[in-house]
Amino acid sequence: MNFSLFVVNYRFTNGIFNTEEAFIQFAHIFSQIHQSVDLQKAPEHYEKLCDQLLKKTQNEPVKTFPINTSQSRLWERLWEAERNTWNLIKQLHILRSTYPTDVSIPKKLYQTDGALQSELLATNLNFAEAWIVRQWLQDTAPTFVHVETNPEYWSYTKTHIAYNLKKLSHKYLDPDGSYRTGQALHPQDQIHENELAKSIYEYLRRGQLDIACEISKKNGQSWRAASISGYIVYGEQTDDGGGIDSIIKSSGNINRHLWRATCYQYAQETGFDLYDRATYAALCGDVDNVFPVCRSWEDYTWAYFNGLIECRLEQYFSQRGQLGELGDVDLPVPTQLLSLTPEDIFRKVEARQTDRDPQMALFHKIQKLFILNKPDEIVKCLKEELLDKQLSYNDSSASYSHIRRFAAHFVLFLRDLIPPTPDKESDDLIKTYTELLIDFKQDSIIALYASKLPREMSIETYALFLKNITGSYDERFYFYNLAEKHGLDVTAIARRTSDLTLEEYLKEEKYASALYLRIASLSDPVDPKDIVLIRGLEWLTFNKNQVVEAMDRANALFRRFLACGKLNAVNALLSSMANPKSPLASYDLDKEADEHEETVVYEYSFYRNMFNFFTKYEDWVKIWQEKPQSPKSFPRDISISEWTLRIKETTDALDQLSDKFLTAYITNPEFDEDKIITEEEERRIQELQRVSDIYIPEVILRLHHVYFKTRGIIPGNLDKSLQLADLVADESRHLYMHFRRSKKLPVLLTMLRDSYLEITRENPDDIIVHC
Repeated sequence: MNFSLFVVNYRFTNGIFNTEEAFIQFAHIFSQIHQSVDLQKAPEHYEKLCDQLLKKTQNEPVKTFPINTSQSRLWERLWEAERNTWNLIKQLHILRSTYPTDVSIPKKLYQTDGALQSELLATNLNFAEAWIVRQWLQDTAPTFVHVETNPEYWSYTKTHIAYNLKKLSHKYLDPDGSYRTGQALHPQDQIHENELAKSIYEYLRRGQLDIACEISKKNGQSWRAASISGYIVYGEQTDDGGGIDSIIKSSGNINRHLWRATCYQYAQETGFDLYDRATYAALCGDVDNVFPVCRSWEDYTWAYFNGLIECRLEQYFSQRGQLGELGDVDLPVPTQLLSLTPEDIFRKVEARQTDRDPQMALFHKIQKLFILNKPDEIVKCLKEELLDKQLSYNDSSASYSHIRRFAAHFVLFLRDLIPPTPDKESDDLIKTYTELLIDFKQDSIIALYASKLPREMSIETYALFLKNITGSYDERFYFYNLAEKHGLDVTAIARRTSDLTLEEYLKEEKYASALYLRIASLSDPVDPKDIVLIRGLEWLTFNKNQVVEAMDRANALFRRFLACGKLNAVNALLSSMANPKSPLASYDLDKEADEHEETVVYEYSFYRNMFNFFTKYEDWVKIWQEKPQSPKSFPRDISISEWTLRIKETTDALDQLSDKFLTAYITNPEFDEDKIITEEEERRIQELQRVSDIYIPEVILRLHHVYFKTRGIIPGNLDKSLQLADLVADESRHLYMHFRRSKKLPVLLTMLRDSYLEITRENPDDIIVHC
């Protein structure tokens, strides 16, 4: 699948929530947390952000284009699932990191159930964790539509009985009347009764016993409120600190064990409404009669943990010898969960296969493993889902970015506070998130996450990002500085970025023959690919410690450009390297420089001298073309004397530049006989030879052209044009070898012939001198 194309399509089809906002905000929180060293707060901050983004997703109006409702709902579910996950992580991590390891509480002669419950929470970590899990499942339960309030108790049934008082054999309006007699309520009352029963269960499912009691009373069923309020554990407290004259205030059910057995009996009565039975089953810790109203993974998990807590709490009361005033250990109460562990619970929940959405199933698996205190297994699970199974855009665009972002921040949280974590899997997850940020062009935060990777991985990842940054010098320097700010190895990154660019664009080329090679004009537009190569090299010019390295690589690029006749690209490269903002612009060869540095600087100077000649030659051509046609040509034309002065100055400059170039050009390097020449050295030798074969003849031919054209303006230039033959034939320089290999010797001979003929024409007597 075309990744970049997907990113574009994704941005323009998601009208409710822009995932890039989440990238930035999570990075901001992550950065702030590390700056304040308040690492414990990470889950809480992430939870709040997820909640904000969930509300935004729910409330954001449809804007420019129609929204896919299913996609919108998926976003909501994802934000909700992640928010709930961070909430769970927050609560369990705080408990585990602060729970006392050795607590000794002396046994008292008398303790209320409330005191025993607090004691159990303070001394049994497993019970405390189960308590938090249940509370979490209650707090994160979705909203529901509650029953409408009808304060008049069974009004339709009561009216029906009143109108048919003489005909009816049963005239009962007590709560058990309908069940006892087998006579149904009026349909309207029955509907309301069912809705009320469901609402009460849903409130209990959310841990809102007080609201369940209140809604019972508001609907004229105080008896129901009284029956469910027996759940409250009996406790005592004094009103003034526990002095002799203190008044003890008690609350809760002192006979809770008896009440619990009654609830259990009620829950097993098949004639009652399912939600009524589920309500009393949940209150006493019976799971079998809660299951029929469970719909989701959360419902089943809550039913199990709620039952586990009630059973273990009752067991603890029994062990401490306190089961209320009418305690009877033989009362029928649910005990089947006492032998279950959290692992057993999750196996039973998963066996029900309630998860049909793979994204939600993954979050449930993460939640399960964190409850089981297996963070390392979460990391391996995320790595398997995101990388091994390749959860990708084809599965769900929303889940892809969402889960990768969550995975990275979860791993980073673990590394900060719960070491050790599986290093390889953790690194892979952070890396794949960093790559996601690169693809989504979240340029300002990429260095932050790349800095959390191992050195080699961070270098490769950030270099891959920088390779595609082709903006201005200042823009690229900004991203270079970001890397340095976050502690990345900028020297190695700059080198690797340059390597990646050269590897991609600097392919092996089949060069044209030097004889037929067209040398580009400096004014020709530079090939975009060559600009990319130059930009890639510029990454080495930001650091003064890499100046020589930058020049060395520039030399390789010079050779490649010159071998292709791309003087315009050479011009662009030199301009780039001479950027006044770069340390290279102020570089000066140190007297103590080693041989390698001297060689690099010498070669770099060679190309600069060569370029200076060709630049000046183009200036000369331009001036020559501006030659006034006559002394009275046009008012705005320069005068002949002024033009003559300019052409003389430019010709003289060319004379000096050519001499500087031809007396210092690079010959093939010499190696010791025993030295093995590397492939890179062999390539350099070949490229240097080709550059010399092209440009030494080219400089001499152009110099001849200048001498010959200015023969009438500068005395002696005609002689100089013919004397170039001596320069080429000089055995100490071997310049003729370059003419021979480039097959340009015939061109030179033709030009020399023209010089000779012109000399004989102007002064036949000098023929012997020149012979």
